[in-house]
Amino acid sequence: MKRAIFLVPVLAALVVACNPKNADEAKTGEAKKAGEAIGTTMSLDAEESTMFWRGVKVGGEHHGTVGIKEGSVTAEGGKITGGKIVIDLNAIVNEDLEGEWNEKLVGHLKSEDFFHTAEYPEAVFEIVSAEAIEGEAPEGGVAPTHEITGNLTMRGVTKSIAFPAKVKVSDDGVMAKTNEFAIDRTKWGVNFKSRTVFAEFKDDYINDMINLKFDVAFK
Repeated sequence: MKRAIFLVPVLAALVVACNPKNADEAKTGEAKKAGEAIGTTMSLDAEESTMFWRGVKVGGEHHGTVGIKEGSVTAEGGKITGGKIVIDLNAIVNEDLEGEWNEKLVGHLKSEDFFHTAEYPEAVFEIVSAEAIEGEAPEGGVAPTHEITGNLTMRGVTKSIAFPAKVKVSDDGVMAKTNEFAIDRTKWGVNFKSRTVFAEFKDDYINDMINLKFDVAFK
């Protein structure tokens, strides 16, 4: 009985430790139809744009960046009316391991277990809408000004996601920056060691949530 009582807080701590940090899950649903993009179209400034990822498993986490291949955004009257970002999944970088272990992790992320980049080398995010909101900045983060809704295509699956971002539209261009938000990888068929998909992964599993954060500029 004492052993069981002891295990309860330990298991609870493990569950908390395996949840993504500082990230609310993006609203996810079926793909939405994008309207006509009206206004001035600006191209992604790749040198001023970054995308961050974080994955959590039992006993630890990994994080890094992924390359943004190209993109554009269209704006009219200070409002975003459309846009698209192409993510290069073959440009995944891990930042917490070195040498052989780094190579193994990156290779595994590119494999069929995860993003299957041999068949699906790119992920595409197409903006459907950007609605003004009021939000508070989390500790160390930014205060969101808009909720961005768009269609994310990955591994041949398209789902809509919506998340808050700080957006600035000016004559010089468009800038958008987010705090970390999470998406459920299993909704795009990335099921490796998901305990919600495979019941046998009770203690050796990888969290379904992937944290993302981006800071992009269009000029």
